[in-house]
Amino acid sequence: MKPTLLIVEDSRATRERLETAIIEGGLFNLVGAAGNYADGLAMLEKLSPDILLTDLDLPDGNGVNLIRQLHKPNFSTKLAIVITIFGDEGHVINALKAGASGYLLKDDNFIEINNAISQMLAGGSPISPSIARYLLTELSLNTNPQEPTDDQKVLSNREHEILMLVSKGYTSKEIGVMLELSFHTVNAHVKNIYKKLSVNNKTEAIYEATRKGIL
Repeated sequence: MKPTLLIVEDSRATRERLETAIIEGGLFNLVGAAGNYADGLAMLEKLSPDILLTDLDLPDGNGVNLIRQLHKPNFSTKLAIVITIFGDEGHVINALKAGASGYLLKDDNFIEINNAISQMLAGGSPISPSIARYLLTELSLNTNPQEPTDDQKVLSNREHEILMLVSKGYTSKEIGVMLELSFHTVNAHVKNIYKKLSVNNKTEAIYEATRKGIL
């Protein structure tokens, strides 16, 4: 059974391009498309899609608030990808902290949207290249060897090793093969990393670890 997906995008042209890419890709079942926050929220409640693909700047609300709704117990949708024109710090960080599992810019090739969603379902965190560069350059990553800080000592050597591989885009299954660990063991380490860094997803873990100088 194909994973179900809902699109929330106010630009009709962009929405239709996304719809076409999803339908022609044949990997997901597009259950609906909304042009504003209110309709998107109503569809989330009624249709309970597996995945939300949302813009941020909506005419009657914000996609970040839509993503925050997914944390409520009455919502079964757990995965959300942002697709937007905004690549600045405020929008990126707010979306990731709200729980977005991916962040894509509209100037990227929409044909690749299916690959991005598949990557997310496999445990990855699809991020546009320019956003990834931002996370690495704008967070004052210090590459000079130094004594580990208290923040850097938070993770065990194995957890740090796994987080490094996560930051390079490897899935839990791939990491398990590389480190000769079971899939469940890798996932257990990932959950411990989330807990220690006080984050909810891989994208946020990468950001927080980079901010603290762990990566």
